[in-house]
Amino acid sequence: MNLAMNSPMIRLLMVGLLLTIAGCGSSNLPAGTTGTVRGTVTYNGKPVPEGSTVIFVREKDGLLASGVTDSSGDYRLRMRDGLKIVTGSYRVSVTPPVVEATLNQDEIMKLQQGGKLPVPAAVKEVPLKYRSPEGSKLVCDVKDGSNSFDIDMKD
Repeated sequence: MNLAMNSPMIRLLMVGLLLTIAGCGSSNLPAGTTGTVRGTVTYNGKPVPEGSTVIFVREKDGLLASGVTDSSGDYRLRMRDGLKIVTGSYRVSVTPPVVEATLNQDEIMKLQQGGKLPVPAAVKEVPLKYRSPEGSKLVCDVKDGSNSFDIDMKD
C-alpha cells in the first residue's frame, strides 16, 4: 500500500493525531480565573441522600462542574481535571443518586456531557423542580478563590 503524504488516509491519521495531542494537556479548562466551590445540600433542613449529584452549568457557555454529596449532604465541585472551577455565573441543579450503579464523579460528568446519565431514583428528598437548572432557578456566581454555596431545597 502506497501512503503518500497527500493521500486521504494519511491526512485523516494526521488530523486524528493532532486532535489527540491537543486534548492531552495538563488542563482542559478555558483560560481565566478559577475558584473552588463547596457546600451542603439539604431538603427541608435535612441532608439529601448520599450520592446525590450537584451540577453547575455555566450560563456563558454551558461548561459543566459537578459534585457528589456525602452522608451529611456536603459536596465539593470538580471540573474536568480537578477542584478548580472557572469563575462565572452558573445555573445549579441537584439530582438524586442513580439506581443502576454507583458512579464516580468523572463517570457522572462524562455521562452528563454525553446526555446519557441514567434515570435517577424516585427520591422525594430531591424535588423534581431542582433536578434541572431551568426548574431550580438556582444561580451561583463562582468567584476567584474559595466559594461556599449551600442549597436548602423546599417543596
